[in-house]
Amino acid sequence: MVGVFYLIIFIHYLWSSVYCAKDCPKICMCLGEYVDCSQKNLKTVPLNIPEWTSQLNLNNNRLQSFHSDAFQNLTHLTELKLNKNKIGVIPKDAFDTLKRLEILELNRNQLEDIEALTFKSLEQLVTLRLKRNRISQLKDGAFYGLIKIKSLMLDYNSIQIISKRWLYGLNNLKELTFSHNVINDIHADAWEVCKDLKSLDLSNNQIKAIQKDTFKHLNNLEKLLLQNNNITFIKEGAFDHLPNLKILQLNNNHISWAIEDANGVFNSLNNLFKFYIASNNIKSINKNAFKGLSNVAYLDLTNNNITSVQKNAFNEMPLLQVLSLNTSALLCDCNLRWFYDWLTLKQFRVQTICSYPEQLQGISLLEVAVNNFTCVDLPKPRLIEEPEPEIMALKGENISLSCKAMSSAAGPMNFIWKKDNVELLHADVNVIAATYDGKNTESTSILKIFKVKNSDAGKYQCVVFNEFGATYSQKSSISVLIFPTFVKIPQNIAIKAGSTARLECAAHGEPFPEIAWQKDGGNDFPAARERRMHVMPTDDVFFIVNAKPIDVGVYSCTANNAAGTIIANATLTIEEMPSFVKPMEDKEITAGESVVLQCMAAGIPKPTIQWIKDGGPIHATERHFFTAEDQLMIIVDTVMSDAGIYQCQLNNSLGTETDSSELLVKPGVTNDNELMGIIIITVVCCAVLTSVVWVVIIYQTRKSLPQFGDTSSDNSSCKDSGTGNSAKRSNDDLLPGDEYTLIINDNNGEDANGVPRRTASLVYLVNDSNNSHMPLLHKDRPLYPRSTNHERVEDTEPSSSDVKVDSVPTNNNLDG
Repeated sequence: MVGVFYLIIFIHYLWSSVYCAKDCPKICMCLGEYVDCSQKNLKTVPLNIPEWTSQLNLNNNRLQSFHSDAFQNLTHLTELKLNKNKIGVIPKDAFDTLKRLEILELNRNQLEDIEALTFKSLEQLVTLRLKRNRISQLKDGAFYGLIKIKSLMLDYNSIQIISKRWLYGLNNLKELTFSHNVINDIHADAWEVCKDLKSLDLSNNQIKAIQKDTFKHLNNLEKLLLQNNNITFIKEGAFDHLPNLKILQLNNNHISWAIEDANGVFNSLNNLFKFYIASNNIKSINKNAFKGLSNVAYLDLTNNNITSVQKNAFNEMPLLQVLSLNTSALLCDCNLRWFYDWLTLKQFRVQTICSYPEQLQGISLLEVAVNNFTCVDLPKPRLIEEPEPEIMALKGENISLSCKAMSSAAGPMNFIWKKDNVELLHADVNVIAATYDGKNTESTSILKIFKVKNSDAGKYQCVVFNEFGATYSQKSSISVLIFPTFVKIPQNIAIKAGSTARLECAAHGEPFPEIAWQKDGGNDFPAARERRMHVMPTDDVFFIVNAKPIDVGVYSCTANNAAGTIIANATLTIEEMPSFVKPMEDKEITAGESVVLQCMAAGIPKPTIQWIKDGGPIHATERHFFTAEDQLMIIVDTVMSDAGIYQCQLNNSLGTETDSSELLVKPGVTNDNELMGIIIITVVCCAVLTSVVWVVIIYQTRKSLPQFGDTSSDNSSCKDSGTGNSAKRSNDDLLPGDEYTLIINDNNGEDANGVPRRTASLVYLVNDSNNSHMPLLHKDRPLYPRSTNHERVEDTEPSSSDVKVDSVPTNNNLDG
């Protein structure tokens, strides 16, 4: 039954072949859906290729180009080979109809450029081979559209730079080869679009350094080929992005330092299985050289003339199964005894020949007797003086680094200096002649750096070696310092209260200086406490929003680095309209007293103060004083004319503000003794004056009237006028409308105690402009005399037409 089945298949295949052969071009050969037009010396693509063709071979022809419609009808094509032609240009849209194409080969042609979107329609393409062309430029998006591609081969071209721009669209790429190009630069983000890459071949290029981000985004990479480059530098952590790497090829480079000095560049390769580091001129193996390589099973150290292996150097590789090692320069002393034991235990087949001591020269390590591993001499160089671990140099100065070594071998010791693990080829190095004391040779190397510049910064290391091995000094980190200099200096500013203050400060230096701010020499920022201060982390600006008077001060910008510190100051002034700290107050005082008028001012700039009364300025006099920067005005010995409205006017550059205070001055009040004296004098004067007036009146009356007896004396209102004992006066003696004045007479002698006698009298005033002081009758009653010697004196303030004295207290016991 099975035989019948196979027979049916064979017959069907044979019939298909015969049927397809009918449409096969005469110049080509057809087998099923395979059309072979190779090696036919074709200059153009045949036009009669059958539509059913799935595989087309056009290798080894003379095709220089082809029309954009050359493959228009081949919609079933899955494989197209165009190798070994002379194709220089791929026409636009040439592959637009090849929707099913899976394999495209264009090896050994003359392509120089790959234009953008050249393969945009090849959605099913899995493999693209472009080996051995002249490709030097790949335009942006050159491979865009190859959404299913797995393998891209660009070996043997002239590509210099790997960039994300032309790798765009290769999201599913698994294998990428660049062997035998001239690649010298890999952009840090180049692999961002190729995160699923499994195998990367960069062998036989011109890569000199592997930076920290050279392989960023390649977390899934398993195979990395870097052999036959010119790698001299590997940045620490450069392989941290390759946690799944299983095969690493570093043969034929210049990274002996990575094994001899153990910088830990391979620490993160925990899944590495095969490690190739042959032909790197490695002379010694550091005990920490393979730290982190715990899964390595295969290690290739061939073609390295190794002289020494530090104890337990391979302990970091417990799974090691194959060790490839060949050397004829081993220093077979006591320090190598452990290696003999380890090789014997592991039974590795390695070629290890001794070179020293002389009696063991040329003998295999595994054949040396155990008791011959002795340490009589120390021919390998050992350092007795190393550079300082850290050196800080100001830009422009001269510095030097010294390295001194000793060896028991009589042969010369050679020195090289490295910067960042790269040998300095043109450095200014002085070597002091070696000295030999019969046992040891000493030699010193001095590296001089003149007029230090920024590019001189880095990690320097001295390496001394002779035929027995190399010794590395500690690394000396040189920092080139540049004293800070301001590129933006804060300026004095004056702003209105409530607005935003903006202070700028920026500085350059090496290392880049840190910028800090201080206020008035300290770190107390009122604006910071109130969350009004903002410092932009990516800018050089310092803001104070809603500025207040408490923000006024000197702001210091400090730029500091290891070379020194510089400071720039700026004064912030907050301007305010003039204002009164408190309103001015009205004052009321008694004449003769002192008064203080307050005008408490605020404002920035400080306002000037002007005192005004009755529209005119007030100036300092014997009674007017100004103090507290004119905020206080003092008036002493006040008089009635000092009363009035006092204005205080504040002025500054922002405006004017005015307030006022009213001053009331009351008449002065005398003391009790003075008042009593005035009363006594007034009463005496009144009594004397009254007596005189009555005498005159009586005299005149008697002259004009007949002589009658005085029968009515008992009813007189003033029975004994002038004596001080007259009776009470009638109610019409003094009328409210009377006008009079007070006259005081001091010429009355003295009393028994020697006190001058004073007399006082009230004199009525005539209602005309004469105003002479003479006794007059009341204007309404001229025939009746008015007695002023009475006791009707009220303790009230008279009206303006009455007595000119403010008040006279009643006293019935006045001394006449």
